[in-house]
Amino acid sequence: MGIGEFVIMNIHHLDRQGLKKARIARRLGIDRKTVAKYLKHPEGPPSIRRADSSILDPYKQYLEYRLKNYPDLTAARLYREIQGMEFEDPEGILPPKPYEGSERTVRRYVSRLRPRGSQRQHRPIETLPGEEAQVDWGHAGYIQIDGKRKPLYVFSLVLSYSRIRYVRFTTSQDMLTFLDCHQRSLQYIGGVPERILYDNCKTVVSDRVGSVIAFNQDLLRFATRYCFKPQACWIYDPESKGKVENSIGYVKRDFFYAREITDLKTLNDQALAWCDQVANEKTHSSIREIPSARLAEERRALAPLPSHPVPVFIETDRWVRKDGTISFETNHYSVPATYSRSKVRLMVFSDRLEVYSYEQRVARHSRCHDRGQLILEDDHYTDRPLGPRKRRSQMQVEFESLGPEAASYLRGLARSRRGGLRDQVKAILALRENYPVEAIHQAMERAGAFEKFSYGTLKNILEKQACDPRSLPGDPREKKVSGEYQGLTIEVQVRSPEDYAQLLEVGN
Repeated sequence: MGIGEFVIMNIHHLDRQGLKKARIARRLGIDRKTVAKYLKHPEGPPSIRRADSSILDPYKQYLEYRLKNYPDLTAARLYREIQGMEFEDPEGILPPKPYEGSERTVRRYVSRLRPRGSQRQHRPIETLPGEEAQVDWGHAGYIQIDGKRKPLYVFSLVLSYSRIRYVRFTTSQDMLTFLDCHQRSLQYIGGVPERILYDNCKTVVSDRVGSVIAFNQDLLRFATRYCFKPQACWIYDPESKGKVENSIGYVKRDFFYAREITDLKTLNDQALAWCDQVANEKTHSSIREIPSARLAEERRALAPLPSHPVPVFIETDRWVRKDGTISFETNHYSVPATYSRSKVRLMVFSDRLEVYSYEQRVARHSRCHDRGQLILEDDHYTDRPLGPRKRRSQMQVEFESLGPEAASYLRGLARSRRGGLRDQVKAILALRENYPVEAIHQAMERAGAFEKFSYGTLKNILEKQACDPRSLPGDPREKKVSGEYQGLTIEVQVRSPEDYAQLLEVGN
């Protein structure tokens, strides 16, 4: 490939100034041989007319024949065949003289013979006003904050119709920062588009199987409050969100490059001023209009912002450790000690953490942005006993909530050794699906009177209670006789053989 007339002119100009060929080549950024060639031929090197014939011509018919019958033959295999190394010529097409040319020539010709696969096409996509925005992150190097070197990222949102840009620099790409940038950008454009297009980062897509996408729950909750639909582009398809891809590059080239960074706040103030005064006030090359002027039309199609401020937070579950703390971002925060070894719900805001057990808030802390810190609240430990204490599991709490007799019945189950204790308790708790708690408690009272502790006993009593309560035997504790012995009055419980038969029937 030749060089431009301007470069040729400079070659001769520098040569007349007495510069050597190597010096001219370095100054013009070209090869020394190129300088020598154009100095030798002032009008340019003579063009060499390539012969129309090729050393491969006698073998082309054979190559075409072989690929027609065996289209998956490799160029290397065909090269060996026409060299005579693997000679296969049942039709006598191959010339008797072995091919002496290069394998590269064979490859070029074979590539022209093969059918070209369908190439991916990129069609420009234009959207209606208010229909779409695109969001993306870019990496912008590093920044020094409080003597620490931190990564610097740039967030950008672009309205697809008007090409309005919003830019914000951050030192994190976590979900809270992501949602905060969304909130600021939507306030900047003064409305909400119908959908926002993203790539497949973890803050957007939790999982994906083809076109079926599981979006991040925190993003979905935010999108619900702002009434937009998140949409993820195909994997390895950056062109589908090319508007924001181009915006990231434009920010780096036109705003960020060669800029002195003092602090993050100043940088974002400058970025916002650049959006207002430059990026959104300059005629866009694609739409041939000024984005800020086109925004006036698009705002009429945008959905309104929420009437009340939307809190930005993320939710996550945590287990309370035995020392009464939960872990978040390598820091440990205390909760009341009574919640040790239980699961709680953690709501994380930019400035604080709130801990909930079911719907009740049990702890609140200022968020610590350092690492490896222990944040304790003294009130969380005031009622904690100093020595070892007996702990009740969640299963025990559920069982004892069945009624006043449940605790003693649980101890009776442990003594009876009829099957595994946990299995018996789980089976009894499952009875709540078919019987009211009051009925289960009454069955416990009756079974306890007969000293029968098992799931089968309770189920049998419940079934008979549901069918005919009169079929149940009476309480044996009610049959007593009294008498005096050596001045003492004694009550004795009486059981007949029929009573024992009834007991055996209840236990079965």
